[in-house]
Amino acid sequence: MIAATFHRWLPNGVAQVATEEGLLLQVTEQQVTESVFLQLRVGQRLAIALSPTGAVDSIHLPQ
Repeated sequence: MIAATFHRWLPNGVAQVATEEGLLLQVTEQQVTESVFLQLRVGQRLAIALSPTGAVDSIHLPQ
């Protein structure tokens, strides 16, 4: 898991998250469950799991 912060919504409805290392990753609704995707708020801390190719595999919100 990598610690990240939800950064912003892009015009095409894609979410952008910033990792602690300074990487900006794009996340589509197809990559995570809709309920998690709709809960994202700017500045929110979260954890992300990456696939071996570096794509976002899942997002985990704090409880």
